[in-house]
Amino acid sequence: MAKKGKKQNKSLVAALCVIAVIVLLAAAYGIFCMIVEDDKIWSEASINGVNIQGMSKKEAAKAVEQQFEDTYKDTAVTVELDGQQYSINVFPMLGIDASAEIEKAYEKGHGGLLMRGVEWVEMKQGKAEKLAYDVQPTAANPDKVDEAVQACGIQDYNSMQDTSYELTDSALVIHKGISGTRPDVEALKEQIKANVSALNFQDVIQCPTAENQLTTPDFAGIASQIYTDPVNAALDPNNGYAVVASTNGNSLDTDAAKAMYESAGENTDVVVPFTVTEPEITTEKMNANLFKDVLGSYSSSAAGGTSGRIHNLTLAASACNGQIVLPGETFSYNAVVGDTTAEKGYQEAAGYQDGKVIQVLGGGVCQVSSTLFSAILYTDLDVVERANHSMPVHYVPSGMDATVFWDSPDFKFENNHKYPVKIEMSVDSSSTLTVKIVGTKESDYTVVPRVEQTDEMSNVTYRDYKDANGNVVKTEAVCASKYKPLNSSN
Repeated sequence: MAKKGKKQNKSLVAALCVIAVIVLLAAAYGIFCMIVEDDKIWSEASINGVNIQGMSKKEAAKAVEQQFEDTYKDTAVTVELDGQQYSINVFPMLGIDASAEIEKAYEKGHGGLLMRGVEWVEMKQGKAEKLAYDVQPTAANPDKVDEAVQACGIQDYNSMQDTSYELTDSALVIHKGISGTRPDVEALKEQIKANVSALNFQDVIQCPTAENQLTTPDFAGIASQIYTDPVNAALDPNNGYAVVASTNGNSLDTDAAKAMYESAGENTDVVVPFTVTEPEITTEKMNANLFKDVLGSYSSSAAGGTSGRIHNLTLAASACNGQIVLPGETFSYNAVVGDTTAEKGYQEAAGYQDGKVIQVLGGGVCQVSSTLFSAILYTDLDVVERANHSMPVHYVPSGMDATVFWDSPDFKFENNHKYPVKIEMSVDSSSTLTVKIVGTKESDYTVVPRVEQTDEMSNVTYRDYKDANGNVVKTEAVCASKYKPLNSSN
């Protein structure tokens, strides 16, 4: 019995040793499985021919992306428009996503803990699972189609020849264009996106087109460029009063221009003459009518006056003689004659001052201003400023005199005509001063001055406008005068 017991003890010890070895081996295997785990792909895997075994998932993704770029970077679709082909690079629209395939390849060795050791051994023995994936690109960035089309330049194509115009001296010349086609860019983009989605890079895309209609010119805007007012011929005071030529006015009949354009065929020239407006006073009219008429005249006598008076009168008349008054200008007697000083050659002669007759430098020049006023009264020129003498004078009727003194009062009139007027003054051998206002008669009326007494020493001066039959058609009051009793002749 003792012998049998010893034998059983030995068997138990052996069994326990085996179990211990198994436990130790199991523990060692577990520790080994925990130790061998890393972030590499154990499977013998490839994606699109790129071997990713031994790579991390990030490295694998980068390798696949690089292979995709190398393969597709020059991928383009061909678009044809009007016989011309355009190559549109669509690589920016493409993308690739191999994350799912990389994840599958990564599963070996990164799954259950107890399988890692076996899978590691299989990898080392070259028995790892062989995986091969074919991942196609996709239209990942369809919005990139805008820049792809822009880069090829097809959007600039236009078979239309646009309308243009030019201005000559006398007409608007419109070169009517030719209507044509242009690419329907939005429709083309949709077609490109469809081909890219289908990975169809071989078929030539026929570019969709849209009609391009000619644009009607902006006739109102053109008319504003053309329009000019007619300008009358005039005299240039800075060039010896030489005649400055008139210019015609130009305008455009926009309705007529539009009608002519719309009725014309394409690829033709449309000539629209300007509407020319002649000025009221052309160069020819100015040359033919300048200073041809005596508008008004008056003469007064200085006979019996002193030599000083006649001398002064002659000096002042000489200053006024030949003075030209342009349309719209105002003639000022004092501005033309100036101060009657001894330095200018004026002498002493009788004149009015404070109701008395005294000797003054320039005495007698009021006869020139008064005779000028009297001549103006026979015209329709506007009297701007006039003052009567303090006492009546003998050389013109009461109410037709105009006193002057430096520098006030003054005698002024305005040329309200369309033509220039000129003052002609002369003193003859009998000491008669004659004033003529020459210009261009612009109406058929005859102007006759008339003075009406309002009391013994006051009056009102009128102008009567008479027609060809002598009928008064208009009367205007020019000025009123009030005098003191005459004490002595000036």
